[in-house]
Amino acid sequence: MFRSKAKKPTQEALKATHDELTSLQEQVERLMNAHVTPVLADAADRAEHVVANARELTDHQMKDVTNRVRAKPLVAIAIVAAIGYLAGRASR
Repeated sequence: MFRSKAKKPTQEALKATHDELTSLQEQVERLMNAHVTPVLADAADRAEHVVANARELTDHQMKDVTNRVRAKPLVAIAIVAAIGYLAGRASR
C-alpha cells in the first residue's frame, strides 16, 4: 500500500520532467532554426565566394607567370638558378 502512494508522486514528477525537457528541446530547435542556421548558411556562402575568388586569382597569376616565362625563357632560367643557389647557400 505504501508503494502505490509513493509511486504516484514519482511518476508525476517523472512525467513533469519529461514534459519540461521536451519543451526545452523544442525551444532550442526553434532558436537554432531562427538564429544559428541562417548565420551558418551565410558564413558558408561567404567562404564559398572567398574560395572562388582565390581560385580565380591563382589561375590568373599562373597564366601571368606562364606568359612571362614564355616571353623571356632565359631570364626565367637565370632567376630560378639564382634562387636555387641562394637556397642552397642558406641551407648549409
